[in-house]
Amino acid sequence: MTIGDALALPTSSLAITLYILCAVAVSAIILAEAVRRVRQGRQTRPAPPVAFSTAVEARPKGDSMALLDAEARVIDANRQFESDAGLPLAQIRGRPIWSIHAKGFGKSFWDTALEEARTQGNWRGEARTLSEDLHPETETLSVRALEMADAESTYEFRSRRSFHPTPNRTGTIDTRLRDTLTGLPSRHAMKSQVEFAIVRAKAANTQMALIVIDLDRFRDINSIFGDDIGDRVLERLADAMRSVARTGITIGRIGGDEFILLIEHATNPDMVMQVANDISAALGDEVVVDGLTCRLSASMGIAQYPKDGASQRNLMQAAGVSLCHAKAKGRGQVCFYSENMEQRSEESLQMENDLRRAISDGELLMFYQPQVDLRTGQCIGAEALLRWQHPKKGLLLPGGFVPLALDTGLTTAIDRFVTKEVCAQIERWKKAGFAPGKISVNMSAMTLLSPDFARDLKATAAAHEVDLTLLEIEVLETTLFPRMRSSLSTVDDLRAMGVQLAIDDFGTGYSSLAMLKDLPIDRIKLDRRFIKSLPQNTKDDRIVAAVVAMGRSLDISVIAEGVETREQRDRLISLGCIEAQGFLFSRPIAASEFAENWLKVDQPKTCVGSGA
Repeated sequence: MTIGDALALPTSSLAITLYILCAVAVSAIILAEAVRRVRQGRQTRPAPPVAFSTAVEARPKGDSMALLDAEARVIDANRQFESDAGLPLAQIRGRPIWSIHAKGFGKSFWDTALEEARTQGNWRGEARTLSEDLHPETETLSVRALEMADAESTYEFRSRRSFHPTPNRTGTIDTRLRDTLTGLPSRHAMKSQVEFAIVRAKAANTQMALIVIDLDRFRDINSIFGDDIGDRVLERLADAMRSVARTGITIGRIGGDEFILLIEHATNPDMVMQVANDISAALGDEVVVDGLTCRLSASMGIAQYPKDGASQRNLMQAAGVSLCHAKAKGRGQVCFYSENMEQRSEESLQMENDLRRAISDGELLMFYQPQVDLRTGQCIGAEALLRWQHPKKGLLLPGGFVPLALDTGLTTAIDRFVTKEVCAQIERWKKAGFAPGKISVNMSAMTLLSPDFARDLKATAAAHEVDLTLLEIEVLETTLFPRMRSSLSTVDDLRAMGVQLAIDDFGTGYSSLAMLKDLPIDRIKLDRRFIKSLPQNTKDDRIVAAVVAMGRSLDISVIAEGVETREQRDRLISLGCIEAQGFLFSRPIAASEFAENWLKVDQPKTCVGSGA
């Protein structure tokens, strides 16, 4: 009998039955052996958490193993697999590996791996990632098909991690991967995290997103209140970001007041936008930092993979560009990346360069809007208003360049120009025989509260022989925080020099009464939105009446902004408000025109606005 005859299939029913029983027995033996090997691996338990310095020695050395069925569901697993999954075996059995494996590869990834193992006998792959202590490691993955004859296909999954510490020049582990203030991953670590996430997203054919977050007006906070308060505020932002962290979201600090969120499996823009809204909501409530009460907001830029970039560098660059556009739109804004943003970013950079040149080349101008006594129509002073005579764009109002100055740190340079120019103009008016009255100058809180401001202003006024009692400093209500009396020694110095303090756009912020209580305020300027509907709007009427009465009781004068009609003027007079400015009297005009129309004669001016 030949070998071929011996291997030929049996023909009798008894022989067929015996053949099937033998095949089943062999399959059972193979399955039992696979289960035995997996369970044998369960004897290696992972080491308990250890300190950073001993992380290398304590890292588990055993393979992570699991037995999978044809649908990639776990039949059995060893202790190391349980540890990696963070679940006990009872909760692992029966679940697909793609739903519990620590790296989170998607279903399509595992379908591909099992298909290759079925057709080729085995599959091998490698994943790069960071360990919990943010150090590089490589995970070698393999799937081996088990021969089960006519039984259902079964697969042995095995993974092994290789830890690769990154020594620095001193031979110790590189600590740049963790931000020392917040404990979050650093820029260096987040770059690696994004790279690894892109590899996973590409393998699983899924999407991901980056949100770059920048705290609004943090430069002011740091400059006015110091680094200690700034650090507490940054920690508050980090806490807000941690509140939205969950599986698939990694947060880090990439420098200064910039943070980043990496969102894996970002199924759609609405899901990403919801995360951004959750962060905004977490920052929205008033917070107390070392006795300072303030309300924080943040601007956010979003980029999506693969739509906005296929590499770590391109994706983070796109997120940065979208952040710039969010900040340009105002506080607390969120922007998704779009291709035309690149061109607008170049325009923004050009505007920044133009503004720097404008400060030194004399393109900034001061206009003056008269302030009048409503009872007599006499000019009692003026508000100095900044303009930019751009060589290509023409005359620009502050809204077209002041936000850019705030973001680029040019505010202080502009404020210095304003104080010098106003003092020089007062000197010129005096030499021409004019008495301009009190001149109000808008100032950023960052400049006002800087330690050298009072000294510099005094020196500037002395150089132009200007009496400092002729100056009034206006600060936006929303840029000053309440209960910060101990931080305002500069304001006390200004008061001692005769300079007065006014709060601009009063009633639009959240801390008005606290300011009146804690700050040495001489005048409050009622925002134009309360004047616009007078006398028709009953609520506005009552608000104006209440503010005027409150100012009178606190010995604080009140001036109304944006007066445009005689009806508004008459109602303000009846409510006890006797000072105002607005188009009813004059638009902001050049210094020469202001002198010609308002300073040469003492007669009351004819109203030139609507309703005149």
